[in-house]
This record gives sequence, structure tokens and C-alpha cells, in this order.
Amino acid sequence: MVSVSDFPSLTVFPGCLRVVWCFWWQGDMNENRIRSLELMRKKLEVPIVLVGSDNINDFIVDGFPLHPSFKFLSDVHKSDYFRIYLLHHYGGGWHDIKPTNVSYSGVWDCFADPEVYFIGKPEIDGGAAMVSDDEGNYMPTVWRELVATNRWVGRAGTPFSQQLYDSINDLLDFNFAQLSKFPARGAYSHKSDKYNSKWFRRLLNRQYPLQWTLFGDLFHPLNYRYQRNFSRELPFDMVENLGLKYR
Repeated sequence: MVSVSDFPSLTVFPGCLRVVWCFWWQGDMNENRIRSLELMRKKLEVPIVLVGSDNINDFIVDGFPLHPSFKFLSDVHKSDYFRIYLLHHYGGGWHDIKPTNVSYSGVWDCFADPEVYFIGKPEIDGGAAMVSDDEGNYMPTVWRELVATNRWVGRAGTPFSQQLYDSINDLLDFNFAQLSKFPARGAYSHKSDKYNSKWFRRLLNRQYPLQWTLFGDLFHPLNYRYQRNFSRELPFDMVENLGLKYR
């Protein structure tokens, strides 16, 4: 098990821990998730750090506490928030707990180029967040310039990571009152406009203010802005999740 004390020996390039982070907040994993984590540890050939409710405090940097709304977030949005926190403060890889047969053993070599901030898997048609950046570029129309959100390796402390970190903290500041009044009721709580009835919104926790696509909505516009600092050379499986279905 990798701990914070091991990190100096895992720094290959400045701001680039040679680890892959993943996140499971609490509760038992199902069989597919357990098998996926086993495959990740075997195939990626990079140390895996699993963060959850029992050890998250080990990775909080002095002077940079979790946002006060963190406790109100769904497990999915806790994961979205903390992957940004880890990227900005530590660097390293991120991988959803999904199966893989590829190795990341050579990925960190790309960071020998100081202009490389981030290495990702090419985005697919239909995978981009349905948002526009500040200049009106709609992400689904520029998807070829983007990388996917669910697996990547990034350098800490870059202008990209700083803006991503600031943007999620600003968003949580803006939504703090609503989140404190209507915290997530489940791991997958998210905002939905499907039901307009006040009764339905109350029943289904529709007052929870954050979109399902929280991470991508913030990530892809900045990805497009900093595309010259992104590599799309991350190895990936030709069949997504090796054909297994996950929520």
C-alpha cells in the first residue's frame, strides 16, 4: 500500500508522482469493481493509491482543506472534486475503477517535455461535455481536440490545474447554501430538469444543484484552452471497460 511517506521516491519529474489515483468513498465494492481494481494493479504497472473516507485526511495538504461543501456532495461528485485536488497538489494519474489490459509504465516519460501538462486518452464523438467555453466554442463540436475525463496523467501546479482547482472551488462557493440545504441523498445524486413538479423535485432530491457531468463541464473547456499542453498519447483499451457494463 502506497503512503504519503513513499511519495519522494515516486517523483519522476517535478509535479509528477508516479502513481495512479482512484477513489471509492465508502461501502463494499461489487465483484466487477473488485476485479477491476485487481486488473489495474496488475496491468497498469504503476503504484495504485485508493482514496476513500478512511484515508482521505492523509492526503490533505496543509493550508488547503477540503471545501466546506465536500460533506454535502454525492460520492460521484466527491470523486470529481478530489481528483482535481490530487491533480493540482500532487500530480499523477487518475483511473476510474474500471478494468484495463494496458500498461502505463512508459507514460511519465512524456513529462520530460516541460510544456506537457497532461496526458490523456483521445475523446470520442459524443463524449465531450455539452458546454461552451468563454469564447463560445461548443465542446461537442471540438471533441477531436479533447481528451477523455475518466483516465489520465497530469502534472501538478500548472496554470491548467490551478484554473481547474479554482473553478471547482468557485462553483462550490456559489452553490454552498443550496448544497447545505439539500445535500446529496445518495452516491449518484445530481441535478435534473426532467421533472418540473415541486412534489417530484422534493421526492427525488431535484434541489441538489450539481450536474452529473460536473467534472467534464469544468475540465473540457480548459482542456480546449490548453490543448497545446496536452498529449493524447495515453494507452487505452480498444474495447471500453473490456466490454463490462458499469453505471
